[in-house]
Amino acid sequence: MSYTKELKDKGYEIKFEKSNFDDKGYDLLMTVSKSNNYYRAFYSMSNSRGYFFTMDYDDCNGDGCNWNFNDDKLICEYLGVEVLSQI
Repeated sequence: MSYTKELKDKGYEIKFEKSNFDDKGYDLLMTVSKSNNYYRAFYSMSNSRGYFFTMDYDDCNGDGCNWNFNDDKLICEYLGVEVLSQI
């Protein structure tokens, strides 16, 4: 079972939003939420699949501020890659 499916089966919603495309990459915002609780992680992604420049936590609310999910694993499953690497 995938990690994403496991979390969804527990009632979490996982969303990805791409923006700010240029010749080097794009921004990827991942939001994990359940009820009114959420957290957001922001990745500056390279156009080379599976590589990112920087990562930071963007925002959180309620219990979401204490969640400790494997963000890299969620991003890997979303992108369809085995490993996420920082450049």
